[in-house]
Amino acid sequence: MTTPRTRGGRWRRSLGLGLVAAIALGACGPRFDERTASGDLATPEVTRRPGVPAPTARPAEPAVPAVPPPLVTDDEVRFGLLIPVTGAAPVPDTFDRGVNAYIDVVNERGGVRGRKVRILIEDTQSQAEVAKDKAKKLIEQDRVLGIVALDRLETHDALIRYLDPRRVPNVHLQTPAGLPAERRWTFNITIDQGEQGRLVADYFVKALGARRVAIITENTPLLAPGRRQFLRRIRRLGAQVVYERRVEGQQTEFATEALALSQRRPEVVWLYMAPTTAASLANQTEEAGFHPTWFANSISWGFNLTFSVAPKALRGARAFSPWLPLDDPRTRAYQRAYRRMNPGAEPDDLGIIGWGIGRILVEAARRAGPDLTRDSFRAAMQNLDFRADVWVPIRFGPGVRTGTRSVAVLRERNGRWVLERDFTTRF
Repeated sequence: MTTPRTRGGRWRRSLGLGLVAAIALGACGPRFDERTASGDLATPEVTRRPGVPAPTARPAEPAVPAVPPPLVTDDEVRFGLLIPVTGAAPVPDTFDRGVNAYIDVVNERGGVRGRKVRILIEDTQSQAEVAKDKAKKLIEQDRVLGIVALDRLETHDALIRYLDPRRVPNVHLQTPAGLPAERRWTFNITIDQGEQGRLVADYFVKALGARRVAIITENTPLLAPGRRQFLRRIRRLGAQVVYERRVEGQQTEFATEALALSQRRPEVVWLYMAPTTAASLANQTEEAGFHPTWFANSISWGFNLTFSVAPKALRGARAFSPWLPLDDPRTRAYQRAYRRMNPGAEPDDLGIIGWGIGRILVEAARRAGPDLTRDSFRAAMQNLDFRADVWVPIRFGPGVRTGTRSVAVLRERNGRWVLERDFTTRF
């Protein structure tokens, strides 16, 4: 569904969410089952670092039907936003309120070269096939300039395979590891999964001083590159992996894992999984009498809301994040705009994500020049070197599909995430 329009060009949706559903934001992280997205190309694991062009020797794409050009007028430009509004794990509406807050600010100031920006939100239902159908609608009926996606990792994979051959700019908050260079229309604005695995190992050993570590991963193939790179790097650094385990995304009982952790006593544990799964596992381990330092990777459970269901168990947790915590002074512009656009509502860290996405889209549209086409927008994204107020620094270039190698490091303090270390690429 396309959300109903409200004042100032904003788009809203109403969604009743219980606490558990709100926590299940695995749309913002790896919360998915073992199904893999269908597609015409396999996604190989590669170990190149983001920022380095990938090899280009791959099978040619099959022919795809031409798509209509975007509907860009003198007065308006449209973008599509694909997120799970319903389904197994819907994203709370504070996320798109954050997008709308920034778009309202831009439109009040005249838009992009005189064009008002419209964001059309479509519900993926956390299903890859539904997401492709909604992408088809956005490009063929709504004729958007480009599409942004925030969903399950395999949904991103399916969308890349669908949109890239059709020459539609598509921007993602997470992608499978090692996007090949010839995916010229695809842009990832968070750290590569494989690169992150190595960086997590460096953080554990060099920053936390850990010598005994553990990793528990949701059982899905697309997380394998991050897990493997972590294990290789941690052993190379001389630390010991005392426990490694894979769990199911819908699993709720973790007595076996809790017992093993309490017996093997790692100092820090990477929970490479969705918020609900992570909170349940941490709670049950706490009940078993063991409290390590829990760790959340980028785009997983690094949200203040997570502490509502595991306030004691997740005390002292750490996280990588592509955005700043709500308490950071650099989020004040977002918070002011959010309150002004949503009277009576208080901003949260989910809205920060939407605000950051809005800033990146608008900046690329501005740099695309007065003749705004998919080609000019793609070129602007490909050369984008930009630091938004709340987001990791973005820097693309020829052949570069992942525009950042940076993360912020957060830590829990009094039931909220606070900044431990500003955006960095190394420890």
